[in-house]
Amino acid sequence: MRLHIGTGTLQKPSNGYKGDDRMKIKKIVLLTMLITTIFSLTGCGKSYEKKIEEKYGIEIETDDKDDLKKVDTYFSKLPKGFIEELKKYDDYDNRTIKIVLKKSYDEQTRVKYDISTGDCWYIDSSQDLEDQISYCVIQSVIFNMVNRKDRDGLLLKWNDFNPEDYKYGDNDKYAEYFYGNTSKENAYFIDPKPLQSAGDDATTIFILLMKSDYDLDDLFKNSPKICDKAKYLCEEIERAFETVDETAYWNRYFTETE
Repeated sequence: MRLHIGTGTLQKPSNGYKGDDRMKIKKIVLLTMLITTIFSLTGCGKSYEKKIEEKYGIEIETDDKDDLKKVDTYFSKLPKGFIEELKKYDDYDNRTIKIVLKKSYDEQTRVKYDISTGDCWYIDSSQDLEDQISYCVIQSVIFNMVNRKDRDGLLLKWNDFNPEDYKYGDNDKYAEYFYGNTSKENAYFIDPKPLQSAGDDATTIFILLMKSDYDLDDLFKNSPKICDKAKYLCEEIERAFETVDETAYWNRYFTETE
């Protein structure tokens, strides 16, 4: 008997199968687009560093995740829009604030200013990072307030809160006014460092105002002269920046609550 070899050909898929395949491809494309949109809107897939940069409008240079968390926490306390206002200087709208974090004992934290390009904060992150950032913030604030054309001076009444005929730099003569060297009620300065300049004095106070783990209620209650200085500093910052009001973090000791 001869075997019968079929001569039929492989049948093409029915139109029903074609429709199913097209539907599957459509679903895959739509799902891909949805995932891409979600990643774009939520920032998923971006580095933590990039998220912070976009969130606060700053630039960061570091490879330490713990430091990034501290930067994020600190900047979340600042008034909304404050950093954008701090970056602007007269007609220069594209200035930046760049933060370079480095664990180094060789260089102290410092701020480099450029009117046209922005401020660069070189921070020794081996020290208390909250204090180091506060130092840079107030330095940029002072630079901004001193140099902007639409501001009429900075801390012009500061010496009204110092001892009569006081001059910065004479540490020995005025050491009696240090907090700890005299009665708290008569203290004008927190420690010897402020005596180098009015800027150092204001900087030291601002750093204390920004400390999240330090309660200044007793200090301000018992040392009214230091309290008056701190309050005046806060008023000056509020005067100079439209984004700052009584709700600013550094104002919390002077904001009346019901």
